Amino acid sequence: MIFNSPYPSIPRAPAQDIPTFIFEYADKHSVFAKNPDLVALSEKSVSLTYSELRQMTDQVASGLVNNLGLKQKDYILVLLPNSVYYAPILLGALMAGLVCITANPAYTEGELAHLFNLCQPSAIVTVSDNYRLVEKVALSTKNQLLQGRIVTIDQSERGIFLFDILCDKPFDKQNLETKTAFEERPAVLVLSSGTTGKPKGVELSHANIISNLLQNMVFEDHESAVDLLTQRSPYHSCIACLPYFHIYGLLLVLLFSIARGRRQIVMPKFDIELLCQLTEKHKIAVAHLVPPIIIQLAKNPVVNRYNLTSLAYIVSGAAPLTQETQREVQKRLNCIVAQAYGLSEASPVTHRATTDSVPPGSTGYLLPSMHCKIIDESGKLLGKNMIGEICLSGPNIMIGYFNNPEATRQTIDSDGFLHTGDVGYVDERGCYYISDRKKELIKYKGYQVAPAELEGLLMDHPAVLDAAVIPVYSRSQETEFPKAFVVVRQDFASSSLVDDIAKWVASRVAPYKALRGGIEIIDAIPKSASGKILRKVLRERQAAEDRLTKTTAKL
Repeated sequence: MIFNSPYPSIPRAPAQDIPTFIFEYADKHSVFAKNPDLVALSEKSVSLTYSELRQMTDQVASGLVNNLGLKQKDYILVLLPNSVYYAPILLGALMAGLVCITANPAYTEGELAHLFNLCQPSAIVTVSDNYRLVEKVALSTKNQLLQGRIVTIDQSERGIFLFDILCDKPFDKQNLETKTAFEERPAVLVLSSGTTGKPKGVELSHANIISNLLQNMVFEDHESAVDLLTQRSPYHSCIACLPYFHIYGLLLVLLFSIARGRRQIVMPKFDIELLCQLTEKHKIAVAHLVPPIIIQLAKNPVVNRYNLTSLAYIVSGAAPLTQETQREVQKRLNCIVAQAYGLSEASPVTHRATTDSVPPGSTGYLLPSMHCKIIDESGKLLGKNMIGEICLSGPNIMIGYFNNPEATRQTIDSDGFLHTGDVGYVDERGCYYISDRKKELIKYKGYQVAPAELEGLLMDHPAVLDAAVIPVYSRSQETEFPKAFVVVRQDFASSSLVDDIAKWVASRVAPYKALRGGIEIIDAIPKSASGKILRKVLRERQAAEDRLTKTTAKL
């Protein structure tokens, strides 16, 4: 059975580049149309109005072409933290016909080398603190394209200062009028999360990004909470604490907010107290967040010191949010918390929850123009309320993995459906529920145990601040056991705490889900920049401990 979106289909995306679409949309439909001098982006004492953003975007595009000598289809690496200048750099590069690689500025030498080996950029925009690292990696990976084109957004003795390349000369814009160019020419290259292996380059076209913007626009036009907020305050603020280099922050915060006329309050780095301070100061109304941040809003005592009553609408994405945490935040902040679901390969959003008809714990409905099939391990189509792998199709599905046709074929089937690797189901109302990653399910004596379910349960224990569950292999029983890593409150610490938590969990789950692999208290759960639990880091930690135990036993 193929499931369809309950929403009207989006109009066909216009054959134009992303910045042209965003600015034309904002000029017609947002508050920026009548007042272009309203602030679009603000960070500490630096702000860009909408008109300044448009002007700087043109100047960046011209500078990249006329002053740096870049050509259409060249790759440019945007290696930046959140900044008011991220938008004009990204949009300017796209306007110039370049392909933007967005990456984490905190990458280590090895991670950056992997990116360079994957796709060698012809230019890089970064911060001066990263200059030596970038130069070193370019040398070690024998990059022949960069030729010293390292631009920094802050002045330094080395590199090219961003404001020195801004230019008003004319330049040739790319022609995307043909269907092939619009749908198959890459615009953005984002890296997959790499939670189950080395990150792959996800190629997204101008058509992919514009389609997903339109899908979210149609959804919000049918969402009563957003409609009420817009009527009450057509020009309102959102917090930009999610990294722009991640596709969630890039599309739903950076690009979407410009198109819809929202002011973005930019946070270069997340801090719970700063988030609360900025929310109070700027009367933040909308926040796109990830579960680790929402957990802090639910449990951190810092929140009580600030007036967060302006916060009306929180969207949670990138990882599952438990029903309990969702309810706790809604009660504490008296605001709406709605889940969303997606993945880099889908540009990224595929599902969003409404505030009036979707139960807590659900990721909501399929976005407009999307289709879904749920399959079992043999590939058989499943019906409603049957758990299987979620597979999706729509105009937002990626071109493919960069220079990796085999991985692309393994992920997108012959019918055009993207196999997400996530396990879930759809109920009678068309609401979707994500159980866990297919590859991360724990197999205990033939039973499947979802780590996310146990993690959500552990988070309900009063002593637990954060949790992650992985499989550990028992040679004696020849099966996997679930093992939990937990971060606990200091005031709950006791010699019996681990046993207490284990018994507490066992009393609330079927016997096969019990934490037979044990519970280990650690200082912090490793997570990606988007908030996903890095279970592979914990698996590597466990493997190292197992090797040490085995060696010690031999001695």
